[in-house]
Amino acid sequence: MGSDICGFLSTTTPELCARWHVVGSFYPFSRNHNENNAASQEPWVFNEIYEGNTTYTDIMIQAIRNKYRIAKYYYTQMYQLSKNGGSFIQPLFFQFPKDANSRDDQQYNMMIGEALKLGINSNRLDQNVTSIIFPQGATWCNLFKSNNGSENCIIGGPNKLNRSSKAYDFDLHIRDGYIVPL
Repeated sequence: MGSDICGFLSTTTPELCARWHVVGSFYPFSRNHNENNAASQEPWVFNEIYEGNTTYTDIMIQAIRNKYRIAKYYYTQMYQLSKNGGSFIQPLFFQFPKDANSRDDQQYNMMIGEALKLGINSNRLDQNVTSIIFPQGATWCNLFKSNNGSENCIIGGPNKLNRSSKAYDFDLHIRDGYIVPL
């Protein structure tokens, strides 16, 4: 499952391509790929400032690094799914059917396997705050500290928290009781 990040048809924008790299870094398959007559969209093409000293290229490079950091977890999960069946990327309500919030804002909240919960702005440009859900019955610990180095762990739920969702922000949390090979 995955897509041609930055889009395949036409020409992309720096923010769209950066955000798509961050979202795409959590797909099992993603590639920066477009049609022949569209403008180049490799990360180094967008070396302009997003904010502060951070360029769009920096955001894309970090997204690619994050993808490689979790590759062993993906391989492990795919192997287990090949033996036992199931779903790799799931809406929250697959794992937390009794949590009423788990059905809200599905485009921003998902499980990656059983251990990782991703909260990410997946469909809006210029949206710098997004409602992220932390389901009941678990402690969630921030795996990469990407969201401005925010808290280490969120205890229990259900919680809906407004989180920073700039182009480089995402919330990747590990569920208590699981081990994630990195």
